[in-house]
Amino acid sequence: MKQLAAQIQTTDGAISNWENCVNEPKISYLVRLAEFFNVSSDYLLGLKDEI
Repeated sequence: MKQLAAQIQTTDGAISNWENCVNEPKISYLVRLAEFFNVSSDYLLGLKDEI
């Protein structure tokens, strides 16, 4: 989690909050997450089943 946080320029606490549905990432972080995991933002949002 710390490595991911460093890559997308946020804190591991923020990622933990996203994972635990405390809050949701801003769109700017959604883009960074999609780039990190090499998937589309639609996939992360559950709008597309395929990567």
